[in-house]
Amino acid sequence: MVDDEVNKVVIVVRGTRSIEDLVMDLQFIPFSLEKVGNVCGFEGKGHWCHQGFLTRSKWIYNDIQKNQTLKTLYSDRSPFKDFPLVLCGHSLGAGVASILALMLRSKFPSLKCFAYEVPGCIFDEDLCKKTEEFIVSFVRNDDLVPRLSHHNFETVREKFCDVLARIKVPKIKLFFDLRVPCEDVHLAHRNAKVLKPEKDIRRDTQFYQRVEKLKLERFEKNLAGVNKFQLFIPGKIIHLVDTKGNNSSEDYVPYYAHRKDFNQVVISKRMLSDHDIHFLIDIFRDIRLVGPHSNNVSLISHDFHQIFLEDDENEAIEPDTRLFFCCSNPNGKLPLVLASIAAMAWSLGAYGSSGCDFITFHSVLPELPLGLYSYALYECTQLDANNTCVSIEISEQCFAYPPHYEASPQLQASRGFAALGKVFGVLALTMLWVSTCFVIQRRSWNVACIMLLLTSLFQGLVLVFVRDSDCRNSVDVDDDFFITSCSMNTGAMITIVSTCLWFVVAVGAIRLARMAKPG
Repeated sequence: MVDDEVNKVVIVVRGTRSIEDLVMDLQFIPFSLEKVGNVCGFEGKGHWCHQGFLTRSKWIYNDIQKNQTLKTLYSDRSPFKDFPLVLCGHSLGAGVASILALMLRSKFPSLKCFAYEVPGCIFDEDLCKKTEEFIVSFVRNDDLVPRLSHHNFETVREKFCDVLARIKVPKIKLFFDLRVPCEDVHLAHRNAKVLKPEKDIRRDTQFYQRVEKLKLERFEKNLAGVNKFQLFIPGKIIHLVDTKGNNSSEDYVPYYAHRKDFNQVVISKRMLSDHDIHFLIDIFRDIRLVGPHSNNVSLISHDFHQIFLEDDENEAIEPDTRLFFCCSNPNGKLPLVLASIAAMAWSLGAYGSSGCDFITFHSVLPELPLGLYSYALYECTQLDANNTCVSIEISEQCFAYPPHYEASPQLQASRGFAALGKVFGVLALTMLWVSTCFVIQRRSWNVACIMLLLTSLFQGLVLVFVRDSDCRNSVDVDDDFFITSCSMNTGAMITIVSTCLWFVVAVGAIRLARMAKPG
């Protein structure tokens, strides 16, 4: 996008939002940048990065090349040709933005990248130092994510096993004890009550032997070079520290930190909440970071070379392929909401048309409930001396129409519309649930919109039963004529609600169709 207020072209990469994004996060195995460097014009030999983030960066790079986005913005005739290029992102988006900045820098040497609360496993140490010229990473207080790396996971696992070996009280007692907050001044005393000194650990237990075996396996992997390449936070690192500990945005102080300062996980009650992007905005409003800024962007070339991911034998994901993850919401959260509403609409429609209380038949006798496929019966509750019924009530059970009953044209039409509504509703509902797991193109959304509108129409046309021809008869009783009529009952009311819900879902699907990519 183009920010007219600060005169910059900005590429923003969102953070983790779905299960698929989480899978990307967990692919933190170091991956060689040699081939990417050859294509993008930087020295990638001997350098490594986060494999999952690299896959997403390649996808964005290819999309920019395919749509010629930057080439258009920085063409000679563009009013934005002198605007600096800025990349930014939060969490996963920060890691992807950092790699994408490295890939674009040969074409845009003056670009800048701002990585907010970036994961701690992006580039190898040497490459991290080289990116200090154009990447600035921000870490807030005890945030867990910038401290997440393969090395830190291994360290935490070893320390956790060491602590388990030192516990001298029953585990259930320790569990309830740890639930109670403990001030720092009392922490050493409480630890002494539940943990034995390291010198008193029994070395002959089966648990201790397994812990030692685990440490030995890690040591051998390090010697063999399996864990040779450790990844760090890229660029210059600004650590936002809460000086008073009261979590007020006014009390944060920024200072430059070294990437190895984040080589261990800080266990605190704020380790997760410190990753919140919304509060980070308040912090930036209350502090001012001053530094040199460049107003001009120097461009060497706008001719991109697309990186074909299928050429990488070890690549995890194709460039235009998204994996199928249940409820990963690749199209956003709206399809999940629409699918839930559609499921409710289908259930209400099926319930409304299946009972025997769709309409109420009015005549000289008590009101009689009728349905599309069943009806209620009159029951005599009192007889006189001549065995004549003097009191009538409606039965609580529903009875199917007899085989010899000839349904009116309106009833037959209502049954047909109800069946069509169920069929089209199931098809539309299936497409909506698929859209919560997989990317749906505009053409497919258009089909879904048509099915949803038809479902809403068919559901509404079920109400023609209210105008049934049998409801407008004349009855002669003792030379007096009575006109019969019908009114809507519970089933008809539920059908109206179902129709409205289907229409709401159709409107939402039309919006998604407009937002979707053509295809």
